[in-house]
Amino acid sequence: MPPGTFAIDPDPSGPPYVLAELSGFLVEAGPHGTIVLNPSDSLGLEAHPDIVMRRGYCCGMDGEWGPNLACTCGEIMATLYSDCYQVQELRLQPDAVDHCA
Repeated sequence: MPPGTFAIDPDPSGPPYVLAELSGFLVEAGPHGTIVLNPSDSLGLEAHPDIVMRRGYCCGMDGEWGPNLACTCGEIMATLYSDCYQVQELRLQPDAVDHCA
């Protein structure tokens, strides 16, 4: 996602993960309508207060356990996918943000 742009993903994103009936693979069943941003557009967000939620591997946070960023007010509101094996993106939880005109 180029900096300064966004997209709204209509598909489920993140945990919980459920078994797909046809394939038997785990698939994402998290919220629909996450707002996808470039990680550099994350002004004012801080790491989740629970270190467990900030998990990752060698290069960053992987977001596999759910939202890992909070607003400065303390509201848990976004998931950063920033590890080297992933598409680099920031996903805002649709129920944690308001649309401003």
